[in-house]
Amino acid sequence: MSDEAWDSEDEHDIAERIDEAHADNPRLTAWLAEQEGRFDDWGRRHGGGWDFSEHSLDRVEVLVRENVTSVDDLFTREHTPLIQVACWYVGEVHNRTRGTQWRMDPRPADSHPWSKRPYVIVPFARLHEYRDPEGIDDDARPRHHPLGSFLTLLREGPEAGRGLLRSALDDYA
Repeated sequence: MSDEAWDSEDEHDIAERIDEAHADNPRLTAWLAEQEGRFDDWGRRHGGGWDFSEHSLDRVEVLVRENVTSVDDLFTREHTPLIQVACWYVGEVHNRTRGTQWRMDPRPADSHPWSKRPYVIVPFARLHEYRDPEGIDDDARPRHHPLGSFLTLLREGPEAGRGLLRSALDDYA
């Protein structure tokens, strides 16, 4: 896209166009299909009864803490079914309980590793519901990267207690 085209659009239009590209692209479609296809086996391997409720996020915390020993271990195992399906599950809980939607950058930047990972965010149509208290950002919708939540969980350690993944749901209030 040329600089002239960018100049003729306002920030809202640009943000909406980016959101649409992140919502509907082959990278996201393939990732979602892969994780959903793995879910039944993953669920059976990890105790069954996964119901996508808020409280089931506590079980995900236990699963991550029992199977991942450190931040380095998480990144080493990031692309395994254990972690990828757990990420998908956490995002699905957000989607089903708070009305968020999956997004993934269709053309991630090598210089920005988080642009390669899926995330959930409130739909663009609800942009007006979230205001940046400092008035800087026009798009203040909460965005959650499930893998980032696992990083926080590991950094906080067991002394943080349960409920860390569940507490992220409060961001949508």
